[in-house]
Amino acid sequence: MNSISNRLLKSNLLLLFTFLLIGFSVQAAEKSDRLNKKAKKAALEFLKQASDEFVYRFKLDSLVVNSSKKEITVYVNSTFSYIPFRPNAVKQYHDDLKEILGRKFKKYDVRIESMGMEIEELIPNYYRDNSFPLAEDRLSVESDNKKPLVRKLDNEIYSNGLENKHIALWHSHGWYYENTLDRWEWQRARVYTTVEDMWTMEFVVPYIAPMLENAGANVLFPRERDVQTNEVIVDADWCSIQSDYKESGNWETNTQSGFTNMYPFYIEGENPFEMGNSKQIKAFTTETARVEYTPYIPEKGEYAVYVSYSVKDNNVSDAHYTVYHAGGKTDFLVNQSMGGNTWIYLGTFLFDQGKNPESGKVLLTNESKEEGNWVSADAIRFGGGMGNIARGKIEELNELVQERNELGFAMDSAKWQRYTSNRPRYHEAARYYLQYAGMPDSIVYSINKNYKADYSNRGKDAAKFQKRENGKTDYKDDYMSRGEWVDYLIGAPNGPTKHVNAKGLGIPVDMALGFHTDAGFTPNDSIIGTLAIYNTTRDNTDKFVNGQSKWASRDLTDIVQTQVVEDIRKLFEPKWTRRGMWNKQYSEAYRPKVPTMLSEMLSHHNFADMYQGMDPKFKFHISRAYYKGVLRFLASQEGKEYVVQPLPVDHFRIDENENGIKLSWKAVADPLEESAVAKKYKVYTRLNDGGFDNGVLVEKAELLFKNLSSENIYSFKVTALNEGGESFPSEILSYRKSENGEKPVLIVNGFDRIASPQGFDNGKFAGFNSSVDEGVAYKRNIAYVGDQYDFDRKSPWLDDDASGHGSSYADQEEKIIAGNSFDYPYVHGEAIKTAGYGFVSMSDESFESGSWEASDFKALDLIFGEEKTTKRLYGKENKDFTIYKPDMVKAIRKYIQSKNAKLILSGAYLGTDVLECGDTLIKDFTEKELHFLFRTNYASKSGAVSHPNEVKADFNGNYQFETGFNEKIYKVEAPDAIEPVGKNAKVFLRYTNNTKSAGVVYDGDYQSIILGFPFETLKTKENRDELMSKIFRFFNQ
Repeated sequence: MNSISNRLLKSNLLLLFTFLLIGFSVQAAEKSDRLNKKAKKAALEFLKQASDEFVYRFKLDSLVVNSSKKEITVYVNSTFSYIPFRPNAVKQYHDDLKEILGRKFKKYDVRIESMGMEIEELIPNYYRDNSFPLAEDRLSVESDNKKPLVRKLDNEIYSNGLENKHIALWHSHGWYYENTLDRWEWQRARVYTTVEDMWTMEFVVPYIAPMLENAGANVLFPRERDVQTNEVIVDADWCSIQSDYKESGNWETNTQSGFTNMYPFYIEGENPFEMGNSKQIKAFTTETARVEYTPYIPEKGEYAVYVSYSVKDNNVSDAHYTVYHAGGKTDFLVNQSMGGNTWIYLGTFLFDQGKNPESGKVLLTNESKEEGNWVSADAIRFGGGMGNIARGKIEELNELVQERNELGFAMDSAKWQRYTSNRPRYHEAARYYLQYAGMPDSIVYSINKNYKADYSNRGKDAAKFQKRENGKTDYKDDYMSRGEWVDYLIGAPNGPTKHVNAKGLGIPVDMALGFHTDAGFTPNDSIIGTLAIYNTTRDNTDKFVNGQSKWASRDLTDIVQTQVVEDIRKLFEPKWTRRGMWNKQYSEAYRPKVPTMLSEMLSHHNFADMYQGMDPKFKFHISRAYYKGVLRFLASQEGKEYVVQPLPVDHFRIDENENGIKLSWKAVADPLEESAVAKKYKVYTRLNDGGFDNGVLVEKAELLFKNLSSENIYSFKVTALNEGGESFPSEILSYRKSENGEKPVLIVNGFDRIASPQGFDNGKFAGFNSSVDEGVAYKRNIAYVGDQYDFDRKSPWLDDDASGHGSSYADQEEKIIAGNSFDYPYVHGEAIKTAGYGFVSMSDESFESGSWEASDFKALDLIFGEEKTTKRLYGKENKDFTIYKPDMVKAIRKYIQSKNAKLILSGAYLGTDVLECGDTLIKDFTEKELHFLFRTNYASKSGAVSHPNEVKADFNGNYQFETGFNEKIYKVEAPDAIEPVGKNAKVFLRYTNNTKSAGVVYDGDYQSIILGFPFETLKTKENRDELMSKIFRFFNQ
């Protein structure tokens, strides 16, 4: 525990003693000036040490002095327990109190209780030392040897990670039906370019869930995790258009119900997993039967693959599924003794458009080590899809259903789509996904159907309150359903509230984590910070049904909150506020019958919080903090050593030699985690525009490849592994072998930037000004609703439709916005291949090291995309992503001073960063050595460019780069106008609308093409191929 937290506990204790001694009569003790002076001194100490902390007011309930037992007990209310307790601080408390009480009570034992617990009992097991024995009733009572729900066959076993753990995880709220307004809406306000209902998904799905899964855990969601809006169902009962279900062997129909997609939409109470059939067959140690599920994929892209099956007591625990995808095939074992009649996630894979039996199907066989048991086969789903739960007025829905039952999918979609959300399923609240996922309505997702609140005691406001509550049925169902879903996953005797003996799914859930953000705000730049909630009071017992203490939830909450706050303070904002740990009956915290934490990570309605939160680097590191907190908790539950998975590698490069190529990279040390050390690596390979394979494990930070063909482009990414798990991947580098002994082009990826939109704060106005800089997401932005339009700090919240300061448009919220894919060497390389050349690629760190020879390369292609100096508004002062770093300038200079140097340089901020980087010498470098000067930014809104007359003898053509939001390539909102400097430099391209210079060609002591927009954002492959071919024709003159 850090010193600040120690001071906080000590100071709160000392403040308690001040109240105790000044404000109350103490039995069997006399007041004295000496004690009052000590108490005042303690109060001053509190003020000095706790001035930068979140201080809670608490109440002293009573103080009892038992002279016969020589014992003093202080009883305080629950607010006192909001703070974290640690051994050293608790020991210090005893010393401080005894010193204040004086010699009269020197031999007395001192106790302080909050929530019926002595404060030493509030120390999590993870933090206890030898002087505080473990609370053994908080430890896990489940066997660590349980078989997991899903296991990927080629995965490593992470013995010090989260192997065999099952974690229920969800993000907050979602799009829901508000029946008093007869409309679908978000549960929270659109502020600061996002909305909590989707923004928390930006942490949970791209970061927290993969980190947990990379450590070996199975992660279960009550909301759709896949952002793919297409959906394909393949099933014996019903298949999506042109898709095929094919059996071989003697499969029989199961007596239990199964899934079928009988209707285009469903109403409340309808369960698609009770409308169809499933198949089954006896298992053998060698395959005797199989089912092939071949989808017709409507559009190339990434699709989540979900399987389903029915469960019997003697189902196999190792059903073998093989997913054939654009990167090869991946094998899974699914434990069919649990998790039946719902969607079970295998993974997300790239699939080509159309029907592709060799690279686009799922295969299930009856091969198993458990011969004689049953293998079950039911529907398989590809993609997240669109919402298909209809909500509306009962009488209208009844008429709708009658026509639906007669016509099925032939029904006019316009008639029913106005009752469904008309949103991607991942937008929707858990209440609707859980229905589609086969959960029983009355005990999981529709538990408020017949509930009538009584507001007669509200007097004249009774009707208003009744109307408001009547419109919250789906709202309440949503937040209540999440905990009930956790209990249904587990099943009897831990079933949902209304049916504790429901069989459920039999999944041994280890813990649950609800990830929210809060709605508080401040009128200035103050941080609201991180709140944590747990509960120990449900059913008037502090024990779960299995005998485990519910105080394990507090351990979980404390460990995770501590990790999150400490990491934020170290990496981003030293003044980040640690709010309390509340033991309260918030539904998502108290309904699950496993250790559970409800986290309010920050305030989405407070700009100072959101400024940090919108930074993709913040999202990664704070998500990593949640993962680390969960890891520490679950390891402490079983008394195991843990190891934190490594950080992604860097200094990645591809070097060509006479036998093939050598990939090399460097591990990255984690300054926050000693155990996060890479022990080995996995190299993933992609062929052309396919998907990545399952990777090759290597012990050293290098790998050789031989016998590669010039017909293909090979791409690679690398992860680091240790006993705790696998890191996130590196950037992607690509290679194409040259023909006829030609030297390769060197492609350098200098575009590492990920950043929030431009933040500003002048005291009166504050927010994200996307018109200046829209930022760059990591891979993609799935939670952007539209630009902020209300920047006035005094603008009040009136309603979620009039949300005051931070209010944002909704014109973009159904789009997925492309960010930095870290895959641009492939895009450039494709065009270089078309021009007839091979290439190698490397990271900017490797290029800046200077460990290369210019003479080895035909040309240098430097990718700068939307790289630019990015400064922080609040928190730790630093600047990232500068283009013209000293080592980069040195490396570029080394290259252009070499013989026959040929340089391609492209990026949106090549000129802007001359000013932003803060180095006055850079202007000389760009003008005198790179031969261009910065004229202006925001040079084009249309993205149209063409060659001017002065170079049309050598170049001609028109091109278009991307200036609008889309899913394929990032938007260029502020390209630079750059102009030639020197007699051998000319304008290469002009922005068509205003004829400003968009690029410079130089033909002097070396040759160069410099573009004021990113080459990779040219909209079509034809445009990119044409321009690159012309560039190389110029180089060959």
